[in-house]
Amino acid sequence: MKKQLQTLFTSLFLSGLFLLVSPSAQAQLFVDGSYSPDVMVNDFFNTTCVTVSNVTWQADSAQVGFFEGATTNLGLNAGILLTSGTIQNTVGPNNNTGASVAVGSAGDTDLTTILGGSPYFTYDACVLEFDLVADEDMLIFEYVFGSEEYLEFVGSTFNDVFAFFVSGPGYDTTTNIALIPGTTTPVAINNVNDAINPDFYMDNPTDSPDLQYDGFTTPLTATMNVIPGETYHVKIAVADAGDQILDSGVFLSVESLCGGDLSPTAGFKVPNDLSGTTTVPFTNDSKYATAWNWDFGDGTTSTLRNPVPHTYAAPGVYTATLRVQNYFTTDTYTETLTVGLAVGTPDNALTQTQVYPNPVADVLHLQLPNALQATHLRLYNHAGQLLLTQPLNAATTGQVNMQPYPTGLYIAEIVTPTQVQQYKVYKR
Repeated sequence: MKKQLQTLFTSLFLSGLFLLVSPSAQAQLFVDGSYSPDVMVNDFFNTTCVTVSNVTWQADSAQVGFFEGATTNLGLNAGILLTSGTIQNTVGPNNNTGASVAVGSAGDTDLTTILGGSPYFTYDACVLEFDLVADEDMLIFEYVFGSEEYLEFVGSTFNDVFAFFVSGPGYDTTTNIALIPGTTTPVAINNVNDAINPDFYMDNPTDSPDLQYDGFTTPLTATMNVIPGETYHVKIAVADAGDQILDSGVFLSVESLCGGDLSPTAGFKVPNDLSGTTTVPFTNDSKYATAWNWDFGDGTTSTLRNPVPHTYAAPGVYTATLRVQNYFTTDTYTETLTVGLAVGTPDNALTQTQVYPNPVADVLHLQLPNALQATHLRLYNHAGQLLLTQPLNAATTGQVNMQPYPTGLYIAEIVTPTQVQQYKVYKR
């Protein structure tokens, strides 16, 4: 069963471990391709001032993902990464002057038009589109554009391209709003580099641990002036131009569109029935974390994102905890596991156990027979939250003070060395 509280000891213990594994000690960009673009758009940009819908995307799964760059020289904390190659080619160190993956997919006609059309074709397009309705009259995208084509191909026709296209009231079809600040000039390798608009360019040093890209822009903004309540269409796209080599990417900040800092969400799943085994597979379904800390409840821990199935030394009841962290904060998920013990039909001794009165107003009594070797009792509320655990002794009467708890249904659970039995109790 689930619970959201943990002991002070566990909290302090896990906090100490996080000091050892915290991503703040790392400078390398973190990327994660396990989230689909539609999930990220809805998680990040359904904000207090914007409603998004109709999310579509055109990309190989390796081209798009989540990034965290809070401790890098990128200048953005976290968000969505779209590339013309693979998100893995953005991760530092910068030890390859030509990091490249030819995806082999088509280009994008709108991006080709920006380049002037034939013969400047595009390839390996990565495109994210969605509709939005705003409550405010101005929306801002915050982003960084980076590329392996810096600086060798500045001034050439091999000029990877990207754009933030907007359509809707007040805009011509596919209006590009990714412009150099104060101008109508699109942001591109030939327009932002060490010689042209150098104030908006960052040269990435060789062997920099942060990113692989040889260069990238400073954090820039693309502004949409909108009519509140009207629907607008957004298309964010990046592609190789002239050939299919040397990757480029757009980092879109979670702080775009009235967004803010991103909290991770901790969670894991285990099989429903653990009665016949002491080996438990844990499936990590946390979101937007960059560090993971497992406490399996038997003194064993792990910092792996996906630990191998954990084998407990003996059947029993264990409290497993996963604490996750990203650049902003931490989150904890805890579940009580009954491992290697049957839960269900009671044995002869358990059938003689008396739980009374029921309904109960003040004190719940548990009369335990001589034959019963109970170890402890657990009390849960109707939502499955663990309220208390207390020891039990054979041939004694256990008592539970129910006065502090509100009216409702509760589960009293008696644990023996071989079995767990649950009793429904109603507090009046």
